[in-house]
Amino acid sequence: MKKIKKILSAALFFTLLILTLLYLFYHNKQDYTSVFFSHDTVVSIRASENITEKIKQKITYLSSITDNFDTSSDIYKLNEKKEAECSSDIRDMILDTEKLRTQYGNSVDIFAGNLSMLWHNSLAEKLIPSDHDIKNALKYTDQKNYIISGNKVKLLNNVSVDPGAIAKGYALDKIMPICTENTSGYAVVSFGSSTLLYSPDKNHTFNVAVKSDSDTIAGTVTTHPCFVSTSGDYERFTEISSVKYHHILDTRTGYPSQSGLSSVTVFCDSGIKSDFLSTLIFIEGKENLKRHLNADDYKIIAIDTEGNISKSSDLDFIPY
Repeated sequence: MKKIKKILSAALFFTLLILTLLYLFYHNKQDYTSVFFSHDTVVSIRASENITEKIKQKITYLSSITDNFDTSSDIYKLNEKKEAECSSDIRDMILDTEKLRTQYGNSVDIFAGNLSMLWHNSLAEKLIPSDHDIKNALKYTDQKNYIISGNKVKLLNNVSVDPGAIAKGYALDKIMPICTENTSGYAVVSFGSSTLLYSPDKNHTFNVAVKSDSDTIAGTVTTHPCFVSTSGDYERFTEISSVKYHHILDTRTGYPSQSGLSSVTVFCDSGIKSDFLSTLIFIEGKENLKRHLNADDYKIIAIDTEGNISKSSDLDFIPY
């Protein structure tokens, strides 16, 4: 009898010990985090497993080839020489964007680099580009301005590439395999305007704050794993003579988009698609929201310049 009691006492002790260790493990377990600068913005990573360095390396590499101000990048060399052997990522980025333009519309044009550089340089000097310069920069937009053979890219009509509207989303797509292969928990990778919410558990939920401007949160969305991108007139702008000139350019006019919208947030299954669509919907404006609100393959929240909110009917949004 005493022997049985000793065995039971030992079993109970080890059971309690295991339960205690499990409690301490799960309640003291630290998430892995990293914060760094890339793609001209602050990138943050939070994950349940130690994959932050792998993700950082991939993002840093993609930034090194897409930065059109870095003289060693593929994009810079392509824009300078108009023909170059590029990384396969540059080729894929161009081809993927062309597919999106065919499917959803052509308001986003990564070959409008001459226009974006004109505005960048002018606003840096607190100047507005002349109508003459804008018209010249617009001459060859909205058409197929490239030839691709293997990884060799040739630009036509003296155009330049600016991948800013899709580069962050594309980067999120490229780090998705790192998450699927290396974590059984979760990962949140954010460029601020574009974010990957990853979990292998499709029922896992994330809460996403939706801004109406730089200082105001309009509400929160509860969503399952997905990609999220936001385009807004408050993200980057320069003020000249009390007028704000933001960075989202409308190639129909050559000027910053005046679409009646203040921000557009897109939730979908692809990083580059979410990035592309948030910009496209912002440029198309509130008069064209209906077809996007009823889309089957993505969900949106759009806020107009008067603060009115439009959202996809099946999006779980709680306004503040």
